[in-house]
Parts: sequence; structure tokens; C-alpha cells
Amino acid sequence: MPPQPTYQIGPIWSSERNTDVQLNVFVGDKHFQIDLFTANFEASPTLLKEYLLHVKHSDPEYLPPLPENPDDDDEFVDPLEEFYDWAMKPFLPLFREIPPLDPDRLYTLQNCLFPERLRYTLQLAGDELIPVPLDVAADGRPVGALLPASAKLDDSMFPLYRPDDIHIRLDDNAIALPTQPGKVYIKGQDVCFFKQILPGDISMTVTEISTYAKIHSAELGEDVHVSRCLGVVKDEATSRIVGLLLSYIECENKTLLCAGRGPEQSALRQKWLKQITHSLYELHARQITWGDAKPDNVLIDVHDDAYLIDFGGGYTRRWVDKELVNTIEGDLQGLGRIAEYLSKELA
Repeated sequence: MPPQPTYQIGPIWSSERNTDVQLNVFVGDKHFQIDLFTANFEASPTLLKEYLLHVKHSDPEYLPPLPENPDDDDEFVDPLEEFYDWAMKPFLPLFREIPPLDPDRLYTLQNCLFPERLRYTLQLAGDELIPVPLDVAADGRPVGALLPASAKLDDSMFPLYRPDDIHIRLDDNAIALPTQPGKVYIKGQDVCFFKQILPGDISMTVTEISTYAKIHSAELGEDVHVSRCLGVVKDEATSRIVGLLLSYIECENKTLLCAGRGPEQSALRQKWLKQITHSLYELHARQITWGDAKPDNVLIDVHDDAYLIDFGGGYTRRWVDKELVNTIEGDLQGLGRIAEYLSKELA
């Protein structure tokens, strides 16, 4: 039985200008920011070689070599996980000192999005690497998008919530707070889906909130299967929008892209296409566009119903042509290509 993990992997940040790397891991309710500097490894040619190899393999464009024997059943090892395993070994004793999450405590989005941040690096001590604490920079990476003044939110349509208003529930074996919580509860009661907003998502967020406002005003019936906005989460300290609270669709992470396409699902595919077409028709009748029409933006819930999601606009090549972005014509083009996609059965 593999050992219980002691940390949760977060994003890795690097630069084309050098081979320094920032690793991020989460333990309990703490965020460890680990800045690795190439200069710190130069006194050990062996460790320097290992480090630079891991940096190379962590590049998103790196393709691991194919196995010599295609029939080899050895499990694929993620190069990024290998990098973290290598770099985190000196930190394991430190991680074990962090108290585990309290299953009886009420955690919120405030805890998830703004955890206590501890900053470290690795330095050589003889032939070994040891963790060394660094000062925590006051200006960490921003959370959420700062919308322009012209995009003032109408809180009479969508309630504004603080991150500490939104509660989460821990998984039984959670070793860290979720960095991207999905299923959340407004003040511990109403369940919804938290769509996190990134700093660069300004235009998309303005479009999405505007579209959800139109959907709200349209008073669409329950037969129109689209996600609805239930509120907006704003960090009062920075005035940034950190996320949207959307109607929760119990779908077990299943989209139309991964839904059944075998011969036995033929009737279901016809049902989904009919539901998608009806929902889109109802939106268009009120001059509301879907935007990024594609199978990935259709959720299939546990009752095998199809729901349109993601109203932030944009387009995806193969599904909608660029010149038709955010138009009814583009939606209809996407619908036609979705219909064609559903017509092709997999053996």
C-alpha cells in the first residue's frame, strides 16, 4: 500500500530568462512557497545536474520518451510529480509538524484562497539539501480580477458575498484545503458551484456577469437547462472579484465530450441534442448568446440531462469560427458541429 501523501501539489512558476523555479505545495491550512535558485545547487555538480533535468522535464512542452517496449505495463510517472518528490524530501519532517485539518472546524473560501503563506528555499549543507526560510513577500500573487469602474456590479440582481461567507466541506482524507474548491455552501446552507476568477479574466468576467444578468432577467423556465448565477464573491480588502456562485449541477465531472458515444447511447445522444437545441433557442429568443459553444461546455448531470455552462464568451477552434465569436450565428455553427460530433458513434 503506497504511503499516505503529506502534501498537495500546487502550481509551478518558471521563467524563460533563467532556470530558477517556484514550487507551491499545501499542507493542512498552510501554503508553502518554495523558491529554488540554480545558484544554490552549483557547489554540487551531481545535484545541479539532477535539478536542471527536473526543470527541463517540468516544461509544459516537454514530451517524455516512449517506452522501448510498447507492451510494457509500467505505470506512467508524471515528470512534474517526480520533480516535487525530489524537491520535497528535505521538507517532509517540517510538513509532519503541521497540524492536520480539523474535521469539526468550519472552513471557508477565505481559508482556501488566502492561506497562511510560508516561504522557503533549498540550500546545500555538505552533500545534503536543507530547507531555509525566506522572508514572505508582502505582494504575493493577486487573487481574483479587478474589474474596471465601468463594470459596476448590480448587487440588487446578484448578492455580493465575502469569502468568509462561503463554507466548504472537507473530504474525509483531505491533507490540505482545496486550492480550487468547487462545491461550496452559502453561509453553510445553499449549495452552489464556485467558479474561481483569475487575475487575467477581466473581459471574460465582465461578459459572464452581464450574460447571467440577462438570464436572470429573462426568468427562463426550468426546461431551459443553463447554469444560473446565485451570487458574486468579492474580496473587500482588494476589491477584486474572486469568483462566481453558480447553480450546482450534480454531474460527477461528466461533460458531453466524455459522455457515452457507443451504439447503446444513441437515444441519449438524441435527447441531449434536443435539450441543447431547446435551451439555445430560448436564449436566442431573448438575444442572449452562449458564446463558447462546444461539448466541453455541456454538463451531463446524474439524471442524464444536458446543461449549457460557461457564458464568458470567446470561441474554440474547430467548434466556432473566430469571425463569429459571441454571436447567434456562432452559437448555431457550434450547435451544428456538436450535432455532427454526436452523430459519430464510437465502436
